[in-house]
Amino acid sequence: AREIMQWISEAAWQCGDLGMQYDTVINDWHTCTKTDRINASNPCSEYMHLDNSACNLASINLLRYLKEDGTFDTEGFKHTVDVMILAQDIIVDRASYPTEKIGENARAFRQLGLGYANLGALLMALGLPYDSDNGRAYAGAITALMTGRAYRQSSRIASELGPFAGYKENRKPMLRVIEKHRAAVDDIDQDLIDPALWTDARD
Repeated sequence: AREIMQWISEAAWQCGDLGMQYDTVINDWHTCTKTDRINASNPCSEYMHLDNSACNLASINLLRYLKEDGTFDTEGFKHTVDVMILAQDIIVDRASYPTEKIGENARAFRQLGLGYANLGALLMALGLPYDSDNGRAYAGAITALMTGRAYRQSSRIASELGPFAGYKENRKPMLRVIEKHRAAVDDIDQDLIDPALWTDARD
């Protein structure tokens, strides 16, 4: 077993692609367990959800939010997250999908995937090693800020238009996963990052 794990790790390191997925962990973070379990991901593994579904993906360039004084523009970043989540939600009903079943699930569950690009370049610009506690804390805080803000904007949209069709039966697992995200923020070492970034991530 150890040889197999080493082979998988080496292959992932060499090609820069995903290594191993743990089915138990993936499903523990699944927001719609009452509908079905997660069985697989797309090839790059940035999207995992129900079978026959699709996700509108977008990416934010983090270097745009590095201010001249070396701090992170949290206000600008939060505004961008708000705009992107709204735009992605609008696209759900206007997009075309490969099959009718995928279209039905996309409209019923409204999966949105927001991520970021240029984390490595941002850390280099800040003089932080990519593989360091400081780098991980910084990345964790930005990820927490983006995730929390995205869920906040999603709830604001739902307050106006109603929640997604699959929400009612999945309310408990949905809120459980959001609470897990919230609890994970406590694992970020706030002494290693800009206090303003930490405060916004925590809020």
